[in-house]
Amino acid sequence: MALQSGSLIVTGTGPLVEPAAFSGREYETRLAALRQAMAADGIDAYITFTPENIYYITGHDTPGYYFYQACVVTAHALPVNVLRRIETSNTLLRSWSRQLVAYADHEDPVEKTLALLDELGVSGGRVALESESFFVTPARFEKLRDGIGRRGGKVVAGQLVEPLRAVKSDEELAYIRAGARIVEAAMTAAIGASREGATENDVAGAVWHALATNGGEYAGPPPFITSGPRSSLCHATWAGRRFERGDLLAYELPGVVKRYVAPLFRCGTVGAPSDDIRMLTDACTRALEDVIAAIKPGVLSGEVHAVCRAAFEKAGVADLHGHRTAYSVGINYPPDWGEGQIMSIGERDPRPLLPGMVFHLVPGVFRPGKYLIEVSETVLVTPTGCECITTYPRELFQV
Repeated sequence: MALQSGSLIVTGTGPLVEPAAFSGREYETRLAALRQAMAADGIDAYITFTPENIYYITGHDTPGYYFYQACVVTAHALPVNVLRRIETSNTLLRSWSRQLVAYADHEDPVEKTLALLDELGVSGGRVALESESFFVTPARFEKLRDGIGRRGGKVVAGQLVEPLRAVKSDEELAYIRAGARIVEAAMTAAIGASREGATENDVAGAVWHALATNGGEYAGPPPFITSGPRSSLCHATWAGRRFERGDLLAYELPGVVKRYVAPLFRCGTVGAPSDDIRMLTDACTRALEDVIAAIKPGVLSGEVHAVCRAAFEKAGVADLHGHRTAYSVGINYPPDWGEGQIMSIGERDPRPLLPGMVFHLVPGVFRPGKYLIEVSETVLVTPTGCECITTYPRELFQV
């Protein structure tokens, strides 16, 4: 590493420990698009605190964002990450931009960020702070805003990276496709471990083994593995319950490669399914098929959601369906594997679908206290319609 003369900024030098996730051209394209958005809003500096955005811009990758981290982007300099000192190796040795300002555990990271803005000559300008992020505390956000104000700068709210992430490049799609092959292998392993007398933990062990041995990485939330009445619990996962004849089995699994995810949800039964389970599964499958047929460039999000709702109304179970039809997927870190804050297919959403958008379609129904049933796919909006990236039998499996 090298410290620029008279500067806070440290630059990585020498070979990387592992290759960057994307080509230099990919990162340059992203940075140029972000700078174009900044220029359109008259922004001199943009600061993001979100791990997905920092990864997207610089390639910095760590689950250690429970400590403050930020990325400062200006019109001319390479992006600079502000990081806890112990995390700096992830920028210096495995990122694209390889530039950072470090702070020790006893130092104030906000003061370091303000000093960096001073050094870059932008603290007195128009500074956009990412205002919707899980990962900066209100106290630190206010201190950063006040510090910029004292320097004569103007703080504005900005979420400039998320719109860029909504449409995936060919390099991003390659990772999502690889994740799809991994989640399909994990679903096969999950079903293979399922039988009367087995437990949710048995299935979880098989899933984790399949994910890891097939090249998968950790996901935002864990795989969701439930059975019997526990399947009616939203976003619950394995808890040791033993499978009994007649149980519904509900598995929602993530395949992750280079932080890009392809999720998949399938349901099955221990023994023959009840008429109710079969009817609800058929309703979800028909809704999924109708949504896939409706997706194409230019169609509005709300219009696709209406198609999904109509399918459940036709089946007479609209009262059991009360959530969005789909959410964007791409980069994921805990606590979520979705990008629903970027784009969801839902009620009254006026935004059009664009080629390159990727969604997890999640038509499902809740029978409170009994089960949740869902049949999902990860799909790509193509120039002519919709491509299913995940390809796995949609029928209710039986063990």
